[in-house]
Amino acid sequence: MVSIYGFFVSLRIITTNSVLMNIRLIVAFFILLLAIPVQGQRRRTKKVQRVQKISPEEQMRLERMERMKAAMQKVMIIDSIVVDKDGFLKYYRLSPETGSIKDGDDFFHIKENDGYFVYLNEIGNKCYYSQQETDSTSNLYYREESNLEWSQPAKLVGINDEKLFRHVNYPYMMGDGTTFYFAADGDPEGLGGYDIYMTTYDEEENRFLRSINIGLPFNSPANDYLYVVDEYANLGWFVSDRNQEEGKVCIYVFVPSEKRITYNLEDYTPEEINGLAQISSIADTWYDEEQYSLAIRRLEEVKENQHTKASSSNISFVINDDITYHQLSDFKLPENILRYQQLTTLRNRQDNLRQSLDRTRETYAIAGKAAKKAMAADILSDEQQVQTLYNAIHDLEKTIRNTENTFLTKNK
Repeated sequence: MVSIYGFFVSLRIITTNSVLMNIRLIVAFFILLLAIPVQGQRRRTKKVQRVQKISPEEQMRLERMERMKAAMQKVMIIDSIVVDKDGFLKYYRLSPETGSIKDGDDFFHIKENDGYFVYLNEIGNKCYYSQQETDSTSNLYYREESNLEWSQPAKLVGINDEKLFRHVNYPYMMGDGTTFYFAADGDPEGLGGYDIYMTTYDEEENRFLRSINIGLPFNSPANDYLYVVDEYANLGWFVSDRNQEEGKVCIYVFVPSEKRITYNLEDYTPEEINGLAQISSIADTWYDEEQYSLAIRRLEEVKENQHTKASSSNISFVINDDITYHQLSDFKLPENILRYQQLTTLRNRQDNLRQSLDRTRETYAIAGKAAKKAMAADILSDEQQVQTLYNAIHDLEKTIRNTENTFLTKNK
């Protein structure tokens, strides 16, 4: 009996040890399975870290971006439209009193100016434009018109004197005649691509002061340019190719403000600030419902005025007692079509100059003695220009009538 009892005790011990060993093996197996994905995750993490490695230049740019976020301007962007980069200019809707933006190729009729832009003031007697240099860089120049002749190009002093930028383009002068905007690339302190800059003209020094990057959200690592403020419609415009496919740009319309207001970073999460800087959603900038509604209404009015102007192709030009032309296609001589277009330009310039002169006279009437003395020369100069334009318009009308009547007589 003792032997049998001892046998079963030994068997129980052996069985228990076997079970314990199996349990240990199973536990070790599961530990091994858990360790494999962890090691794989570690390997994947190391791989991601290698991809995220950036250059010192990129690191400095990111740091500049963070500094600019702290001073980012609070801007209400009311509208945006994605269009083809080629021909985007036709989507700008500016009041005539603001002046006009033109393609350099169309303005100068020279292919070398293709891609470079011109700002022509509301009177039409001064233009700012970009021009390519012999070393393939580009700079800004201006020309003035006197007696219907343009002066020789003169470089804008104070802008890119030290060749900080590679290409300078997209000029725009505000109505005050001193606040000037442009876009440029190549600045080592910029965000990348074309950035928008602002400067002011110093009349005493006859030069522009140091240019300032206007920062976020107008600028980005992409190309941002052609900042224009229509003071009459109280609307601003600029272009960017951020987040756009090749060949496309987005035109943004915003509400300009007299004072620069920045975001209070404590009121927003970092993700919200990033979205505002990148203009992820223009709806996020609609912080004032009433102001937004008024701005949308002004934008619609500007668009409607532009549409009415574009759709009105009728003219009225007396050729003689029996014939009056009502369409450009009525002209028999092709050169007279060009002459009539030039005549329209001169008439518009004369109207704008007269309106400007009237405003100056109103200001003169209530100005002090010193101010009147300073304004007298400008009024006299404008009056002379009005007379010059009047004579030019009269002569051009006469030329069109005479040449058209001569052609009609010969081809009866």
